[in-house]
Amino acid sequence: MKLLHNRVISVTDPTYDLYAEKYQAKTIKSKISYLFAYLLPGILAYIFINIQPVHEFFSSLPGLQGYDFQYYMFVVFTLLWHIAFPIFMLRKKEGLRWKQVIEFLSLNRFSFKEVFLIAPLAFIVSVLFSLPYMITLYEPFQKWLSAVPLLQIPPYSIFASYEAFYGAPVMIMTLMMIGNFVGEEIYFRGYLMKKTAFLGKYNWIVNSILFCAYHLWQVPQSWPLIVPFLFFGLTMQLRKNLYTMIVFHLFFNLAGVQIYHILLGLGAG
Repeated sequence: MKLLHNRVISVTDPTYDLYAEKYQAKTIKSKISYLFAYLLPGILAYIFINIQPVHEFFSSLPGLQGYDFQYYMFVVFTLLWHIAFPIFMLRKKEGLRWKQVIEFLSLNRFSFKEVFLIAPLAFIVSVLFSLPYMITLYEPFQKWLSAVPLLQIPPYSIFASYEAFYGAPVMIMTLMMIGNFVGEEIYFRGYLMKKTAFLGKYNWIVNSILFCAYHLWQVPQSWPLIVPFLFFGLTMQLRKNLYTMIVFHLFFNLAGVQIYHILLGLGAG
């Protein structure tokens, strides 16, 4: 059974383990900093979107109308913060060469099997194992969170409805999708998960929980998905392949909505 687990479910990657061991946070200060790094972009997004006076002030500066400010802010956060920041830190702080940056971020092992077989299967497994929780506790948890004033999604937020979020211009939407599926995986699984390798066997759990908590600007939508979110860290822990995670994330965001909200009617009210 252990041999079957190692060959079929879990992948051994010495390169992944090497970077996680060598570059994980070592001091107490750096450990706290990298754990806080999970939440910092979410805290800033909450301030810029959910605090109305701040949102109105900053959206008025460039003179953007409607949802445009949030669309552009989403692009800046997900592309510059989630992608450019890890690369900058690995190049300047750690002094890695470009080849090493690619290896550090687990982008060195593209596999058609991972993309077209493992990622969809991982998503299906996540849905099946999450169903008992989703059917029984998802909606009560969502209603409880929605009743907390500070956690409510503002009606002017692009996250207040799927129509608002996916109503961005085609070019902006393309950049938003790249930042969402690629950027978040580079930042949270490719970069931070190795930096917090000091957590040992609990690393994937903490990664998943903090990734869920990071979505502060849409708490009633994201926090109730805590159980499905656990499969993000777990899948990375088992497969150690960022391409798997990018496709898994894509399925989760698009197909997950169809299954949980439309097919099962969860959170519809």
